[in-house]
Amino acid sequence: MPSVIEQLQEIVKASAAQSQALRIVGGNTRAFLGELLTAETVDLNLADHTGVISYRPEELMLRVRAGTTLAEIESLLAAEGQMLAFEPPAYGEHSTIGGTVATGLSGPRRPYGGAVRDAVLGVGLILQDGTYAEFGGQVMKNVAGYDVSRLVCGAFGMLGPVVDATFKVLPKPQKEASICIARTAEEAQLLCQQLLQRVSGLSATYYEAGRLTLRFSGSHQLVDQELAQLDGETVDNVWWAEVGNQTLASFGAAAEVWRLSTRPDEPLSSSPWHVSDWGFGQRWLLDPETDPRATYRGSGHWTRHRSRSPDASQPVFEPLPAVHEQITQRLKAAFDSAGLFNPGRMYPGI
Repeated sequence: MPSVIEQLQEIVKASAAQSQALRIVGGNTRAFLGELLTAETVDLNLADHTGVISYRPEELMLRVRAGTTLAEIESLLAAEGQMLAFEPPAYGEHSTIGGTVATGLSGPRRPYGGAVRDAVLGVGLILQDGTYAEFGGQVMKNVAGYDVSRLVCGAFGMLGPVVDATFKVLPKPQKEASICIARTAEEAQLLCQQLLQRVSGLSATYYEAGRLTLRFSGSHQLVDQELAQLDGETVDNVWWAEVGNQTLASFGAAAEVWRLSTRPDEPLSSSPWHVSDWGFGQRWLLDPETDPRATYRGSGHWTRHRSRSPDASQPVFEPLPAVHEQITQRLKAAFDSAGLFNPGRMYPGI
């Protein structure tokens, strides 16, 4: 009986022969992200391609198949006192590591522990002719094909399905503690910048309606010192999963959510926003009356992160500059000249 990966390869080969586009599916918890596919597609489902291929805690290395759930991976790592440093949002119990890599989204620890692409050492892809190919390696010293591993992070499957991935993992900190303090937005932004300019152990921030929540990670002594300097209410660390998964009440009530990714020190008046995390490097606008990109003149870029009634006239991702669009088109042509994989999921015609 053919293995799951062999079955996936056969689907790709058959689709290529028939010029049939494919929609790459895993746990399907991130289906709300990106553009809707307008082409007729057949599902390439990786949900059954599961399991740990290799885990070497002493080498801080984990290699898993794409359909493996985040819950399983985090449980495995926690048993060894380790973690994925980018703290991936799950968006649901069936969330898979393949979807995590494909969408490239990181959680509250992102500015302090790195992004998804910083942790990916290597990936296995199925190419447009059905060939399985490996890029990157299993240790940081082996960088052959390393840039391809980075390229597929956040590519929404447009270069091909990620069928397995190798990650650098990190030890969990000795202690983590969170505190909520009252601050104006300007005071909160300044405090976040000051904490970054020294050894503080800061590992997550969230600001909403005059309340700044901070998480500190590190040695017991370091975390205790930071908490002693702040007057506020303690917060259970599990609360940060609600921040990453956007299950807080403010997000849940919004029909449309826009995300601004910018410099943490960009003036708060440069654009409208309601809540912020990543030390004000990520700002969220809830239910705007108009497209915020129309009047924005800052240094960041906007994404229509979630919409319950998508408006096709408002692209999800900020339109690419001409040079970047040409590079993206060339990459798509190099990996998927037939346009098989998730056509139009990021940009029209790509």
